[in-house]
Amino acid sequence: MTATTDLELRSDADGAGTPELVPLDSLTAEHTGRWTFLIVDGAAFMMQAMHPVIAEITGRYSAAFHGDPGGRAVRSVDSVLRWTYGGTEAVAEGNRVRDMHKPITMKSAATGKQISALNPEAYQWVIATGYIVTAQGGRLLIGRDFTDAEKEELLRDNRRLARLLHVPMRGYPETLAEMNDYFEAMIDTLQGTPQARQLIEEMQTGKVDLPPSVPKVLHPLVRAALRPMLRFNYLSIVGLLDPRLRDRLGVGWSAEEERQLTRTYKMIRVAYRVLPDRLTYFPLAYHARKHHQCLQQMAKRQQKSFAYHLPQGHSPH
Repeated sequence: MTATTDLELRSDADGAGTPELVPLDSLTAEHTGRWTFLIVDGAAFMMQAMHPVIAEITGRYSAAFHGDPGGRAVRSVDSVLRWTYGGTEAVAEGNRVRDMHKPITMKSAATGKQISALNPEAYQWVIATGYIVTAQGGRLLIGRDFTDAEKEELLRDNRRLARLLHVPMRGYPETLAEMNDYFEAMIDTLQGTPQARQLIEEMQTGKVDLPPSVPKVLHPLVRAALRPMLRFNYLSIVGLLDPRLRDRLGVGWSAEEERQLTRTYKMIRVAYRVLPDRLTYFPLAYHARKHHQCLQQMAKRQQKSFAYHLPQGHSPH
């Protein structure tokens, strides 16, 4: 847990200057905008909820634990999509996220010390978990493990996002080996917090808070309709967790559950190959990627211009 002196984000020369955006033809941009990726990314949220500082802060301030988990999920998705596909809006969103979290402080019930939503260790962990679940999710997302070269690309983009969101970069992993060491060190910090266990229980039982707009008389029907999705969410999240973290949450993982998860994502990958991108990507991701592809095609056509093939020393008239 952090002391009062840790409340402010530390500046770091490594993160100075205008942040570099995630390339729209990268692996990160290819996968982040898919509808199912953000279900996989639920494993990242679970690992965040297992961090004691994040758990206490979200337990008091997050709508996820105060009657609006669906609304909180939608707003989080909106934010992640703007980081990756928002262009200049990505920088504004990074600033907004930092500014939104800056005033959030409280006294820890566990230690009695002041803790902050911008606690450096916790803030780093939020962004690092995005890389961790993506790198570990290759067997689901693409049907095989990512290669080391692909993981290095994912880590480069993860570091871009970290800078965009003003994460303290001192000590943030730069290589795959450093990320593995970082993850192993963080395992000792993570706990089966009440917030993480609540998320597990909601997925197991289907007893989730529904928006006020849903009449109470319809709650049983809506919860019954949500149960298959919650089961899919549970398998996606628990299946990507390290076995040590499952133990701390009090959940197991059977061979049959692994088969169910593998079969489901195999069907999803087949659907992604058949369906048009317009149906498999969030609208912002689809249009941003199409915009980028159009510009790339224009650049290729431009290279065929006569002016690019004149002998040296000549200029077109």
